[in-house]
Amino acid sequence: MEKASGAIHRPSGTEIPFAYQVISRVAPRLDIVLELEPWGREAARLEFPNGRIAYFRHGNLDINRSGSADLARDKYACEHFLANAGIPVPWSFPIRALDAVIDEHLGSFVAQHSWPLIVKPNSRYGGQGVEKVDNMPALRHAVKQALRMDKIALVQPFVRGHDVRVVVLDGSPIAAYCRIPPVLVGDGRRSIQLLLEGLYADGETAGPARRLPDHGEAAARLARRAGGLDRVPRSGEHVPLVDAANVATGADVVDLSRALPADVLDLAVSAAQTAGLRLAGVDLLVDLGMEHPDLLHSQTHRDATHGARSDEQCVVLEINSAPELDGFASLGDSQAALVEHLYETILRELAR
Repeated sequence: MEKASGAIHRPSGTEIPFAYQVISRVAPRLDIVLELEPWGREAARLEFPNGRIAYFRHGNLDINRSGSADLARDKYACEHFLANAGIPVPWSFPIRALDAVIDEHLGSFVAQHSWPLIVKPNSRYGGQGVEKVDNMPALRHAVKQALRMDKIALVQPFVRGHDVRVVVLDGSPIAAYCRIPPVLVGDGRRSIQLLLEGLYADGETAGPARRLPDHGEAAARLARRAGGLDRVPRSGEHVPLVDAANVATGADVVDLSRALPADVLDLAVSAAQTAGLRLAGVDLLVDLGMEHPDLLHSQTHRDATHGARSDEQCVVLEINSAPELDGFASLGDSQAALVEHLYETILRELAR
């Protein structure tokens, strides 16, 4: 398969999404008639020479079957089938409504798994509604918020590890990258409140991240944690401003395409195939044997490629049937070229 030719223009975040730039360049080369939705530039219609009509929206290129794509959006159901196929996933406690019985079960869940816990809406994406909690009032609040967004809220044990996405196409891993959330860095002297005020007043970036989440939302989330905004983080302690490492919530991206061990990539491929997806972004928590995200560039290859994976070191969090790759493409020309080649490969496949 020929790679996309011509200059690669990486996304800046203030222009047409990279995927639409790619499709606009590739479509004429494949004799595809392309019509972009002009107002929000969030959808495109593609008419192929073979008469096929396909639509593109938010990373969805019509390559996955609708049933499989729907399954991926239902986190709890997808976890069930992945677990039955022997793929390690976090244990989820589904909640449809908070009442006395559920509250009692929540208490048992906490006693079994201990703090902290993760709460998330069952079918949202992009980190929406995800919150890490370490006390019962915060847990109840997060569940109520998740139920306002979705019919089902999921409560899960907190699993430590680096947030890694592996992009899979037709049984092959195409790209892999780590997503690092924006953080406060403790100095052993100032409270979280003072660290927040200093960070946002100076307009600095938080740790390795390029942008910051909304100040009020970050402060409210941290206030619900044990110790609240008055807690003084120890020197060097990282306090995430968001609880989901998504590009949409300010996460930075580090390319791991040549660094992850084969069995982690194989696990991602197995998860995509179990879900029946040809194209998938498989989100995993992976223990890369590192203490600090800044070590990714220097230690990832050495640590990750020489360590054996176990279920405790790598779990599949969820699967995205329409992965948006603008963040990965923004890393450099080689990453942008890889994403362009991926989209061209999919368009060629749809044109057959």
